[in-house]
Amino acid sequence: MRPGALRIALIYLSVSLAWIVFSDHMLSVYQHLLSSSAFDMFSNSRRFVFVIITSFLIYRLVLIDEKKLFKSEREARRRDNEVKRLGRIITKVNNIIIITDKNNFVTWVNQAFTDFTGYKLDEVAGYAAATFFAGEETDMEMLSAIQKRKAALESFSVEVQCHKKNGQKFWVHGEYTPLFDENNEHTGYIAVYNDITVTKQKEQEITRQNEKLKEIAWLSSHEIRRPLANIIGLANMMKVSSLMEEKIRILDNVNKSAEELDQIVHAINSKIGDQVENIHQPDEKLIKASERS
Repeated sequence: MRPGALRIALIYLSVSLAWIVFSDHMLSVYQHLLSSSAFDMFSNSRRFVFVIITSFLIYRLVLIDEKKLFKSEREARRRDNEVKRLGRIITKVNNIIIITDKNNFVTWVNQAFTDFTGYKLDEVAGYAAATFFAGEETDMEMLSAIQKRKAALESFSVEVQCHKKNGQKFWVHGEYTPLFDENNEHTGYIAVYNDITVTKQKEQEITRQNEKLKEIAWLSSHEIRRPLANIIGLANMMKVSSLMEEKIRILDNVNKSAEELDQIVHAINSKIGDQVENIHQPDEKLIKASERS
């Protein structure tokens, strides 16, 4: 039974009981004051009055209830249409979207999620996202931080490494937003993920190149200095030496230091050449990742 129908029934019952008590009291008051015919007419008329009053009351109550019901149904249709419209929009966007309940269990994913990860909704519904996203190289401290911020009902964004169904690794930038119902009760989270795998791979390549450049700088500042210092020292010794045999021995040492210096210079040139080649010839993995995205 609808709440409106129950309310009408209770009001009708209350009015009926009140009318019976009131009319019986009036009959007892006027019984000795009216003639027998007048008393009978008064007694019979109360039934007619009761029917008129209760009919009008029920009509008004039903009319009010119908207006409320119509307004409620219209609002429900509007909300349903809005949900369907938003659902169509979310389904067509390229970003991965996951909706979870307040217990962090997946309740809905869009088509982009299925296309990108290989998981279907019925495979992930009822599970925490970390169950199928996390892998050996996933930062567990980051996942723990995500759970803490969700528990605090915060809106936040993070970058995290995930895994597809086939085991392939990828990076995403996730935007997490808490969801609330019309009573401001927390119902879950919506997470929108953007694939940043190519960006992360480029960052890693830049980091690797920087490490190589640091190695080159170290070779330039330390390794070159040793044979160069030897050559300078030997040259000074030759200036003060008067023995031919000693000068010949010094020249041999100079040649050895020069050869060592030449090897170091070649090593530095080789490393610099590799870095220049890497800059002008992007990694095939980056190209493939760009084509997939």
